[in-house]
Amino acid sequence: MSGADPEGAADGACEPFAAEPVAFLESLRGKIAARQGDSGSLAVLIVDCGLIARIDAVWGYHVGDAVRSRVSSLLCAEVLRSGDFVGSMGRDDFACVLSTVDDPAVAVLAARKTLRVLNAPFWIGEEEIFARPAIGIAIYPDHGDQAEVLLQRAKSACALARTLPGQVADYAEDRNNSAESDLLQENRLRTAVSENALELVFQPQYDLRLGQVMGAEAFLHWHSPASGLIPAEQAFAAADSADMVTDLVSSILNRALRNVSEFRYSAGLDLRIGVRLPASVLRHSELLDVVQRSLGTWSRRPGTLILGISETTVLHTDPVARETLGRLRELGVKLSIDDHKMTIASLFQLAAMPFQEIKLDVSAVGDLAVTPKSDRILQSIIELAHHLRLAVVAVGVTDDVAAARLKELRCDYMQADFKGPALDPVQFVERFGFTEG
Repeated sequence: MSGADPEGAADGACEPFAAEPVAFLESLRGKIAARQGDSGSLAVLIVDCGLIARIDAVWGYHVGDAVRSRVSSLLCAEVLRSGDFVGSMGRDDFACVLSTVDDPAVAVLAARKTLRVLNAPFWIGEEEIFARPAIGIAIYPDHGDQAEVLLQRAKSACALARTLPGQVADYAEDRNNSAESDLLQENRLRTAVSENALELVFQPQYDLRLGQVMGAEAFLHWHSPASGLIPAEQAFAAADSADMVTDLVSSILNRALRNVSEFRYSAGLDLRIGVRLPASVLRHSELLDVVQRSLGTWSRRPGTLILGISETTVLHTDPVARETLGRLRELGVKLSIDDHKMTIASLFQLAAMPFQEIKLDVSAVGDLAVTPKSDRILQSIIELAHHLRLAVVAVGVTDDVAAARLKELRCDYMQADFKGPALDPVQFVERFGFTEG
């Protein structure tokens, strides 16, 4: 597709479908050399049609081959022009080369036209099948001057396009290209887990009735050499992509239970330990075995482990997750609702599940002494939780005055930076061991 009318009809057939990647690369190198000679630009579009592999699995490879030929014919007839060509980069991937482009916008228009062409149904017998195309764009010379580099960057942009509403993306060096970033993060996490290099920090939890430390929450503290401190949510997302969620959970639980056992024997602190997990991990049926093995390894009673469950909307729709939750409760593990995005409607559904505790972020309440309505709302929430047989852990408490009022309102526990920030195991023992009262 070259010239000024990228949305018009093709003005001649594009070059024949290059089935062999080696032949395609040679053709692309030839076009790059031509553009070097005339100081022009070209574009590479990676089109992931999201269809062929599924057809292979359902109807067989011979049907998949027929559809691939149909896709390449459509690209040649409806999108590309004389001098352009298309090649195969994989079962579902097609690489289109726009041999000359006067402006990068031409490549975007070609991509949008490709989406329209491939969004028409493919008929297999009497079945109507739809593709799910996504398209990544790389421009010569802006995004690279080598054939392999342009293909890699178009593929990277295609992976990003799959996550965007418009399903089209161009390569941008200053943008976090998701495929590369995700792959590197998954590999770094795999290495950290295998080398037992994940670290935890611990924040004390106070019993408001007794005024003493009764537990601690363990927070994942993973430092990536390239990205610095990685939020736990990103770590679990990377683990999910790498199919190593239970490996990550096992690493966290074993580290947490080991440390809390050391607190007991080295500092006289017999504490319960909380670990926050996204509800999506409950979809893994082997989670129960991971928890049992971890408790057995460190000789901990199940009731001293509190699993805080975040992102609880999963539980409303996933029966496997709910079943795993119930089995954890049968094991004796305590379960806490730890979801700051939870709505009142969600609480009605969660009340029927085997939770024993709820985390309540009071940071938004403000000064209870000067906001009596907030005070009454907070009192009502605590009373509601108690009616549901849920202990209440207040987080985000700002000072001793707020802590005293929470005690008056019969809040059970408190976790607050002003009483103790999250510390590494050595610092935790130094601050809270023996003399804490």
